[in-house]
Amino acid sequence: MKLLPQIIADFTHRFGAHLRLPEHRQLELYHRKKRVGFAPETGSDSLLPDLLPTLNAFMLLEGFLEARYPEIEGKTGWEAYQALPRKSDTDKVVAEIFRILRVLRTSVVSPLGHVMVEHGLIRTFVTHHQCALSITVSMPGLELLTSAVAWYLWAQGQPYPEAYVEAMLLGYFTEIVEEVKRFNDEDRVLYQFGHRLTLNRLQRLDLDSPKVSIEDGVCSFDIAKPFQNVARYPIDIYVAIDGALYIIPIEAAINGRIQAAELERWKARTGDKAELPHDFMLNFGREPVVVGQPMT
Repeated sequence: MKLLPQIIADFTHRFGAHLRLPEHRQLELYHRKKRVGFAPETGSDSLLPDLLPTLNAFMLLEGFLEARYPEIEGKTGWEAYQALPRKSDTDKVVAEIFRILRVLRTSVVSPLGHVMVEHGLIRTFVTHHQCALSITVSMPGLELLTSAVAWYLWAQGQPYPEAYVEAMLLGYFTEIVEEVKRFNDEDRVLYQFGHRLTLNRLQRLDLDSPKVSIEDGVCSFDIAKPFQNVARYPIDIYVAIDGALYIIPIEAAINGRIQAAELERWKARTGDKAELPHDFMLNFGREPVVVGQPMT
C-alpha cells in the first residue's frame, strides 16, 4: 500500500480540474511568527514540474495578447507590458499579471537566472538588460497566477458581462499580491486596484428561475431568507428582462435590489439572442416533474 499516496497524488494532479478541493493558504494572525517543524526533504528538489503550469500560462497569455494587440508583437517583455492598453480595469489587471509572469519566466529561462526554495517560498532572480528582476512568491501564489490566466482566457468565449470578468480578475489579483512577498522589475512596485465589487471566486451558485419585479427604477429579486447570506450563498442570477439576458452576481444587488439603470453593466454577451451557450445546460440540469411518477 506504499504506492497508494502516490497514486492519489497523481490522480489529483491529472484530474484536478474536475475536482472540488479546498484551497490552502497561509494565515498569520500575529507579528511573532511561530513555525511548526518539517521533515527533511527527500527525492528530487527540481522545481520544474511546479513551475511548468505557470510558465505555460504566461506563454498562452502572451500569445493571446499578441494576437489581440499586434502592436506589441516583437517587443521586449517590458516594452510589451508598457504597450498594453489600459482602457478598463480588466486591461490594467491583465497587464499586471503579464508583468509578474514575465519576471518569473525571464528568471527561469535565462542562463543567468536563479530559482530556489527558501522558507517555503519560491525565489527567482536574474539580471536582464542591466535591470535586476526578482520575485518571491508562495506556491499558492503561482497557482493563483495560473488560475487567473486560465479563467481570463476561458471567459473570452463565455457570456459573462465585462463587469463580471473585471470583478473576478480583481479578486484574483488581490489574492495574488498577498502571495507575492517581494518583487522587483523596471518599475519595482506592483499596482493596487480599488474594488467596486468583491466576488466570491471560490464558488458561484447559478440561479435561472428568480422571482423579479421592477418598480420605481429598482429591480428587486425575491431571494428566500435562508439564501440571503451572500458570503455563504454567492449566487449568480440569470434573468431575462425585456428580451435581454442578464447575469447579475448577488453581491451587486444590495439586499436583492439593484437600480434598473445598472442592469446594462450586467448584460450577458450573447449577441442578439437572449440565450446561453448549449454547454451551460449542464449548469442547470433538472428532471421534468411528472405527476404520479414514483421517484424510483
